[in-house]
Amino acid sequence: MARKLLIGTALIIALIAQTACQPQPQEVVELPTLAVLPSVTPSDTPTATPTPTATPTATATDTPTATLTPTATATVTPSRTPTFTITPTFTLTPTPTATETPTATPTPLAPRIISFAASQTNVPPNTTITLIWQADADAARIDQLNQQGGVVQTFSVVPTGQLPVVVPGGFGRLVIYRLTVIRGAEQATTSIPITVACTIPWFFGNEFAPADAACPTALGAIGPGAFQPFERGFMIYVNANGLNTIYGLQTQDSRYVGFVSQWDGTTIIPSTPPAGLLAPANMFNWAYYNTSSPAGAAWNIAIGWATAPINTDNRTIQFEEGTGAFYIDTPVGVFRFTGPATRTWSRIK
Repeated sequence: MARKLLIGTALIIALIAQTACQPQPQEVVELPTLAVLPSVTPSDTPTATPTPTATPTATATDTPTATLTPTATATVTPSRTPTFTITPTFTLTPTPTATETPTATPTPLAPRIISFAASQTNVPPNTTITLIWQADADAARIDQLNQQGGVVQTFSVVPTGQLPVVVPGGFGRLVIYRLTVIRGAEQATTSIPITVACTIPWFFGNEFAPADAACPTALGAIGPGAFQPFERGFMIYVNANGLNTIYGLQTQDSRYVGFVSQWDGTTIIPSTPPAGLLAPANMFNWAYYNTSSPAGAAWNIAIGWATAPINTDNRTIQFEEGTGAFYIDTPVGVFRFTGPATRTWSRIK
């Protein structure tokens, strides 16, 4: 606005100057017309004064507007981050499916026994029988077990075949043959029991023989004998088949010891037992004072004094085949002696 006023004023001045330079007729011009010029200058001065006021107003308004723009951009950025994080989680889910594929590889079939038989199942000891079997496997073996289930002998065999075996007579009246077939880490088993039929009977009755007893080696031998019970044990004498043996049994630990009798048939060492008890008689008197108990102590300490008079009936003794065990009858029952290996006794009847 001020600029337009200045331009207008300049044009007026120029026109006036141009007119003054041209020859004019001599006439008097009124000076009041020119007196208007001073009014132009003062009118421009107040108009230019508001200019500084407009400058700070525009600057203050633009500054906060520019500050808000980056704030909006930062808010959008985190909202996208979780979106990309979730995507890999779904990608990993199918991975276990590929891992389970090897589980379906148990292609090798488990070993299988198709049949297992014996040519005879009830035979006398030392009889040869034939085992026959058929199996689907990679390897096989046959174990011979005693009546208690312990392995006595093992045979390496093919998965399908035959095997002749001798049924022993020294492992009881029952022998078990067990077939085991193998494939990889897996096994399959089956067993056949073979009854050992004793051709010689036990003198005390076969029904009273222990389950693990072998067959007798011979008929029971009968001969002169003696028996006397004590407070904590027994003494037995047998003179069958030239044995001439005294057996001293103590109830503690069921142990016994046997020794050949050296009694001269007459000598008796006198002794005074407590009231109600008796001194050992005959050959037992000799053993009582001249030998020791299984534990090494004197007999009077190990078994005490006799509780009944001596019995001099004949005694019967019979041995097991292959085990060393033997049996002796007495007035109070039949005793089984395990033999020299463990030297223990038990009453079976």
